[in-house]
Amino acid sequence: MILHINTSREWRGGEQQLFYLAQGLASEKISQSIIGQPGSPLEERCLAEGLPFFPVLMRNELDFRAIRTIRQFCLASQITLIHTHTGHAHTLALLAKSKTLKIPLVVSRRVDFKPGNGLFSKWKYRHKAIDYFLPVSQKILSIMLASGISPEKLITVYSGIDLKRFTKLPSAESLREEFGLSKKMVIIGNIAALVDHKDQETLLRAIQKVNSDVPFKLLIVGEGRLEKKLKALSKELGLDERVLFTGYRTEIPELLSLFDIFTLTSKEEGLGTSVLDAMAAGLPIIATKGGGIAEMLTSEKGALLSDVGDTDALAKNFETLLASEQTRSAFGAFNKQSVKRFSIANTIQKTKLVYYSLLGQTLYEKV
Repeated sequence: MILHINTSREWRGGEQQLFYLAQGLASEKISQSIIGQPGSPLEERCLAEGLPFFPVLMRNELDFRAIRTIRQFCLASQITLIHTHTGHAHTLALLAKSKTLKIPLVVSRRVDFKPGNGLFSKWKYRHKAIDYFLPVSQKILSIMLASGISPEKLITVYSGIDLKRFTKLPSAESLREEFGLSKKMVIIGNIAALVDHKDQETLLRAIQKVNSDVPFKLLIVGEGRLEKKLKALSKELGLDERVLFTGYRTEIPELLSLFDIFTLTSKEEGLGTSVLDAMAAGLPIIATKGGGIAEMLTSEKGALLSDVGDTDALAKNFETLLASEQTRSAFGAFNKQSVKRFSIANTIQKTKLVYYSLLGQTLYEKV
C-alpha cells in the first residue's frame, strides 16, 4: 500500500497534484492511503471522492507525536512505500522511518529554491533512506544537482493537468456582469496566491507602464498575506481603473473563459500549473522566466517572456498582445496543442513507473 503524506492546510497546486494522482491510482485499483491535516481542503475533497484519508495533526516538521502516529500507521496498515508531497512531510517521513521501517521513500519537490547548507538540511536532503526525489521541472532538478543530491536519485516528473476540464469552456457572462466589464475591454488575468514569490508587485508596476489605446483590465485572482500591501500599491500607482482584485475564486474555467491574456510574473516557480490551465484554455501567455515557467512555454509562439522583475519588458509585451487580436489568437491556438504533453495522465504514468521500480508487481497486490 502507498502512503501519501501532505502537511498543507491550504489548497494549492501541490494539493491538486496529489489529488489527481490519488484519483489515478484509485482508478487502477492500487491500494493507497493519504495522511493530511484535519479539516484541510485536501481532507474535504478526498472524503467527497471516497479516497482513504486519515487526519493527523502535524504542527511542524519535528512534531514527534505526529511522527509516532505515522510510524504506527505504517506498521498497522502494512505500508510498502511512502510518497511525501511537502517539505515538512519529507522530514516527518524520514523521522518516522528512523531505523525500523525498511520501506522506500519517494519525495516530490515542487519549489525551486536551493536547499540550505546547514547540518539539518544536509541530513534531510542527502539521507540514504530517500530512494528518489521527483522534481516537477528540469529547473528544480538542476538546483538539486547543484546542491549535491546524487543524480541517480533524481527523476523529473512534470506536474500535469486534467485536459478534459478545458475541452469546452463555460460562458463567462455572469462574471463579466459581476465585475462590470465591457465587452470591448481586453481582460488580462493573473491567478496566483498573493505571496512574495508570485511577485504581483512587479506585475502592477509593469501595468502602470503600459502605453496602449486599447481598453483593458487586469484581474488579480487570489488571496494571501500581501493582499493589503498590493491593494495599497495599486492605489498608489493610480491603477484603480486598470486593476481589479477579485479575491479567492473557485470557478477557474469560467475565469479562463473571461480572460484574453494570462500572465504570471513569479520570481520563483516550481512549474506553475495555472499556466498549464491557461494554455489548455487556449490563452496567450505573458510571463517571467522564474523557475520552471519557461519549460512550459514556447517564446514568440505561445508566449512572450521576460526576465524576473523586468517591468519595462513586461509592459512592452503587454502592449504587443493588446495591440493584436490576431497574435493573441495564434498564440492561444499554439498553446492549446503544446500543453498536451503536460496531461495529468502522463504525470500519473511516470509516477507509477517510479513506484514499480521500487515495488515491482507487489504495487498491484491488495493489502
